[in-house]
Formats: sequence, structure tokens, C-alpha cells
Amino acid sequence: MDVNYYDYLTGLPTMTYFFETAAAIKEKITKQYDQPVLLFLNLSGMKVYNQKQGFSAGNDFLKAFSETLTKYFDKENCCRLGGVHFAAISGEKQAKDTVYKFLDSCKLLDPTNVIFPHVGIYQYSTEDVSINMACDRAKLACDALKNDKSAGLAYYDLSIRHADENHRYIVENLSKALSERWITVYYQPIVRAVNAKICDEEALARWIDPVKGFLSPADFIPILEEEKLIYKVDLYVVERVLEKMKYMESKGYSIIPQSINLSRSDFESCDIVEEIRSRVDLAGISRSMLSIEITESIIGSDFDFMMKQILRFKELGFPVWMDDFGSGYSSLNVLKEIPFDLIKFDMSFMRQFNAKNNGKIILAELMKMAFSIDVDTVCEGVETEEQIQFLREVGCSKIQGFYYGKPTPLELILQNISEKRALDYENPDETHYYETIGRVNLQDLTAITYGNEKDFNNVFNMLPMAILELKSNSVRFVRTNQSYRNFFRRFFNLNLTGNDIPITDVLKGSGAGFFSIVKQVSKDGNRAFIDELLPDGSVANYFIRKLAENSCAKTVALAVGVLSIRDASKGTTYANLARALAKDYFKLYYINLETDEYTEYDSASGSESMTIENHGENFFEQAKIEIPQRLHKDDIAMFDQFFSKENIIKEIDSQGTFTLTYRILTKDGSFYANLKAMRMQQNGNYIIIGVSNIDSQMKQKELLEKAQQEQIVYQRLMSLTGDYIALYVVDPTTEEFTEYSSASIYGEYNLPKHGKDFFAVTRKNAEKALHPDDIAGFQKVFTLENVLHEIERGGLFTFHGRLILGGKAQPYSVRVSMVKEKGENKLIVGTRLSN
Repeated sequence: MDVNYYDYLTGLPTMTYFFETAAAIKEKITKQYDQPVLLFLNLSGMKVYNQKQGFSAGNDFLKAFSETLTKYFDKENCCRLGGVHFAAISGEKQAKDTVYKFLDSCKLLDPTNVIFPHVGIYQYSTEDVSINMACDRAKLACDALKNDKSAGLAYYDLSIRHADENHRYIVENLSKALSERWITVYYQPIVRAVNAKICDEEALARWIDPVKGFLSPADFIPILEEEKLIYKVDLYVVERVLEKMKYMESKGYSIIPQSINLSRSDFESCDIVEEIRSRVDLAGISRSMLSIEITESIIGSDFDFMMKQILRFKELGFPVWMDDFGSGYSSLNVLKEIPFDLIKFDMSFMRQFNAKNNGKIILAELMKMAFSIDVDTVCEGVETEEQIQFLREVGCSKIQGFYYGKPTPLELILQNISEKRALDYENPDETHYYETIGRVNLQDLTAITYGNEKDFNNVFNMLPMAILELKSNSVRFVRTNQSYRNFFRRFFNLNLTGNDIPITDVLKGSGAGFFSIVKQVSKDGNRAFIDELLPDGSVANYFIRKLAENSCAKTVALAVGVLSIRDASKGTTYANLARALAKDYFKLYYINLETDEYTEYDSASGSESMTIENHGENFFEQAKIEIPQRLHKDDIAMFDQFFSKENIIKEIDSQGTFTLTYRILTKDGSFYANLKAMRMQQNGNYIIIGVSNIDSQMKQKELLEKAQQEQIVYQRLMSLTGDYIALYVVDPTTEEFTEYSSASIYGEYNLPKHGKDFFAVTRKNAEKALHPDDIAGFQKVFTLENVLHEIERGGLFTFHGRLILGGKAQPYSVRVSMVKEKGENKLIVGTRLSN
């Protein structure tokens, strides 16, 4: 075999020999009244195949592929161009009949399914060109398939030709576009959600060509990325951004951070980290003023390498953002490994904002997650007031989209500023303040309410929460969620507008006591739980804490949550548990048993509010040192004997609580105090220790009885969460039951309040309370044996179905949990309506 004419490995004609003979074959096909076509073939995935199977196996595949090719197109009509590229010439009729059969046969050659043959076809009916030119055009068609992970074919047409011409134009004119500044930087504002001021700008490249006109990024960026030339544009953008910042500074304008986008090929073409650092330092601009945006997709191809580059940026002081978060499938894994400063949510979240899916719920949870890991947030593609209101409620820090402004060149930005048509820029000295109050998620909690509708017309979709901004002579609601606005409208007949309200007006109204506490919290920084009488006579239980101070504007921001609302005539309920604790305990300690870290709460005994006094470590070690210093000398030995972490845990595990009575010294003598500790039901790694004054023997008896009852109530509270319309306590041994509480709407079933055989009775009652389609399923699973099995396996039994209320089907759920009451096991059974 002459290697000058035939390939040594496959035996196919060489490229040179093929081009010599193909012209004659073309003429022969034409004389047979057929149209010639030229095929360009590429074996995509061959590199991976060689890595997995070895080069010897790869050579065997090339031989088998060549044999298959000659089977369908004849040996002299084919060639190996080189590497994994092949060509063939055929009549159009033959090609149509055989090319798909050929691709199907190729599938049998690769059991690993990593090689995908791609075929580009040039039809001579388009234009009569040389064999070389036809091969080039067939290759262009084949290249259109390069990202496809399956076998396929593509025909050369005018769109491919135009794309190729545009490709060559972009590459050939890049240098001139940069030197002549055809490429212009546009800036899109990124706005702080809480104050609607510009806090960042994103720099975006636009190509304004003297011949082709305005070119969108999609027209030139993918081409430059493919050619490994995009780094020139990205560094050019950095230079223009630095130039703009220095100009704005020279004119006395506020300098705000700018963000730039980097491509994967930037990191492959040069040391992009060092290139950017040197330019920023030479310009005399702080590195913290230039944020680096990197999409998740460019990280995955070489994760370790990209993580090192990102960490280099961060170590040098550049903030790094993850762009297009949520557009891929591994965003959370990337966040786990790389400490980004900010995540930018992909605009697809806003495109699907009003779709009937869980998009809003998912976005709210992602915001909460971002806050938990101390990562800032931006949402792209925001276009409506409704979207902005939602993002403010869920704690999105920053907003970007056409609602606030499209990408704009510097000249137009300056014109808008001079004509006072531009948004205000954020004062950098106030950035930390607004970051703090903007990132609080106002959809983070759910109200827990019990009782009938008359007792509580206050069932909100979420806990009413607001951010207040307090000045020396006024207050305003900076951020509120829908529940808080509903709360204000219902009880005060007012619509919150966000305008300043004079303090003098506030102190004259029914909220005077509340705002007195607000002012106190703003000064001392302690957290407070307070009860406040509402205009209709009910009582609201508030939680208040200080968030931040703005030294520039002389304001203080505070978070306010309405924990519960209850009828003032009712006794102690779940809703006022915090108030009850504040009245009965002058000290509360919330302790992490794994770390011994603790939070100390303080309340003057008998008051109705509680504040956080201290955070600390090594609770038990500190308590063993500090508490005896305040004890009566006759009680110190007893305290030292019984008060230890090991003994407290042992007593709690065996008895449910740990108690200890001793005397505390005062200026006037001493008083008896009772220390009580119990484990948190929802998180067994935490315990609460409360210290109460029991000096009066009569009161001591009452307090001990009350403490015992509180333990039961507290366990029930912690065992079930949600809005329940009925609550039962069941003895798992005898199945005796008692209805604990129920809502008025539950009364239409006329169910027994107490009795025996709870599970049999309930299964029977299901026939008149449940939707007919749910009865059989409920009766099957709601047995004592099955419920106990589910509780032993997962801690909770649940069932979801539909109740018939007022003639209508309403979703509901049943939850069953096991607790100990007075040393005995009890089942707590709750029925709730689902949202």
C-alpha cells in the first residue's frame, strides 16, 4: 500500500489523493443525472474514548469506522483527512438513502456510547465550488453540531455561511474594534432593595460597528470565547471601568463598586487574576471596588483549578460573585465548596414569577439559605413592582432589572445625572447599615394559633414582621411583609406607606407603650418580649430587637415581630408562653449541650418583658464559679454536690426535669430561689434553665404546681407546630382520650370530647368528616399499631387528606407525636387545615 495515496492505519485514500480524484467522481455523478454532495465527518468524543480505553482500542475503532464508511460510500469515494476527520463524496440520492443507515451502524461500534459521529453535508446544488471549498463548507455544517452529545447531521446553508462570515469578521476586526473603541462599556444599575438607591453597577460590553451596526453580546462573545480571544475584551472592559471610576471621582461623584464578567477562556489564555490586579493597583482604585462575576457553568469543567483562581481573587481583596445562580444543576454543591461573597439569582426566577409552581417558595428558602451562610444576594430580570415587593420581603439585598434601568453608556448616565433624571447613588458610609436591614427575611416564620375564630381572627400566612427606622423625632416602617400590613390595617385601620410618622403623634395613640419600649431597645440594644393592648381589647405579643445604627443619618433600625394575638380575657395559652416565662423567671439560660455556649435572658420578676442580657461560653464551668458567690453559705455545699452538667442531664433523661432550691443573698438578707432545667423537645441538644423567686411558701406551692402544668403545656407546644383546629391527648395503653381544644368549625361534626377506643372511634367518625375518596386510606393507616410504629421509626405520624367543612372539601393533615406527662407516655393528636 502506497502511503502517499492511502492512510497507513485505515487504508482509506489520503486527503491529497482524495482531492485529486474527487473532482472526477463529481463529474461522473453529474453525468448520471444526480447532484453531488460532499460529506465531512467528525468523531466527537474520541479523546474521551482514548482516555478510557487506550490508544490501541482507539486505533481499532478508527479501522472499524473506516470499514463501515466504505461499506456505504465505497473506498475510493472516501478519505481520512487526518485525526478523527473523514470525508466522502456521493450522489444526493444515495446520501439521503444511506447516511442514516450509516449512523445507525456506527452505534454498534461503540458499546461505551461516548463517540458520536457528526456529519456535515455540502450540496453542490447550492453553488458549484472546488472540492476544497466544498469540504470547508461541509466542515462548517459539521461544526454546528459540536455541542451535541448524540450522532447527527447538518446541511450547509446560507445561515451557516453568514455565521461563518460574521465569525471571521469579528475575529479579524477585534483589534481595530478595541483600538477604535467600537466596543463600548454599558453600565446597568444594581439597586439596594431597602432604599432604592444604586449600590453597584454591572459593566457590560457592547460592539457598535461602523459597518454592521449594533452587535449584541450574543453576536460576538461566543465567537471570541471559542477563539480564546475574549480575554482581550474583558481586560479592555476592566480598563474602561477603572477609567470611568477615576473620572467620576475627579468630578466629585460618589464612587460605587463595579462588577465585571469573566469567561472560562480568560483563565486559560492568560493569568487573568494578575492582569486585573496590576491594572487596578496601577489605577489607584481599591480592589474591593471591583467585583468579579463568574458563572457556575465555567467552574464545573475544572473545579479544582477554578476554585484556586477564585480564592486568589478573594485573597487579593476582590469580591467574587456567582452569576446566574439556579440556571444549572449543581449550584448548591458549588456554594458548599467556594466562599462566594454574593450570589446573583438567574433571571429565570423572575420569568416564572407568576407561574403556578413553587418558584416563590424556593426563592424565599434560597434567600434564607444565603443569609445563613453570610452571602449577599442580587436578583436579575426584575421588571414589576410586585416582584420588588416580594424580594424585599424575603430579604433579597439587591435588585437588577429593567424596572430600575437598562444598560446605559457613561455619556447618557452623566446626562441623566445633570438633568436630575437618574436614581440616587448610595452613600458608601451607609452601606453596612442598609446591608444589615435589607437582608432580614420577613417570611421566615409561621404564626402558631389555636382557638376559635372569635378568639383569633388573626391567622396570617406568615408571622407579621417589620423593620422600623427610628429618628430623634419620627419613625417610619422601612420594610414590612404582607402579614404586618394586614395586621396594621385590621387593628389600627391604617395603611402603611413608609412615610415618616412624628413621634409626638405616636405617643398620643394606643401604641405609646410599644414605642416607649422601642426607644429603650434602640438605646440599650437588648432584645425584648412585650405585650401590648390593641384597640379591640385583644393583646399582641411583640418581639423587638435592634439591628443597626446609621451614624450618618442618626437613625436606628429595629426588627419587630408579632408573635401572637389573643383575647385578653383568656388564661395562659401557647400564645403567651414567652410572657408567662418572663413573669415567673427572673433568669433564663438557653444552653447548647454540645458546646456549652449559652444565652442569658433577664426579666424583673413579675414584669411582662424579657431581654437578652448576655451571650457566653462554658456555661457549667462559669456557673460553678459565679453562682456560689451569691448563695447563702449553708447552701453552697449542696449546690456544689448536685449542680453539674452530668447530673442535670441524668435527671432530665430519667425524670424529665432537674430542679434545685437554694437561697440567694441580697442587701437585705436572702430569698429562696428555684432552679429548673428541661430539654428542648425539638432539639435535644439544647436545654432551658429558669430561676424563679419562691420565697413565699404559699406562693411556692402554687408555682410548683404551675411549673408542672407548664412542663406539660411546653412539651405539647414543642411536639406539634401548625394551625390546629383540634387537639387530643390519648393514652397509648388504654386508648382513653380527651379533647384538649378545638375550633368552632370543628363543632359541626359533633364528635365526642372524651371516651375510650380512640382509634376505632376516629376511624368510624371519618365516614362523616372526610372526603369519600380519603376514607379508606385513612381507616387503613390510622390504627394504634401503625401510629406507634411510625412514631418509633421517625418520631411522628402524619396523614394528609381532605375534610368536608361547610359542604366543601378542604385539605387537612393529622399529626401524632409521643410525649411524657407526669412520667407516663401520652399521644398528642392534632388536626390542622393545610394552606
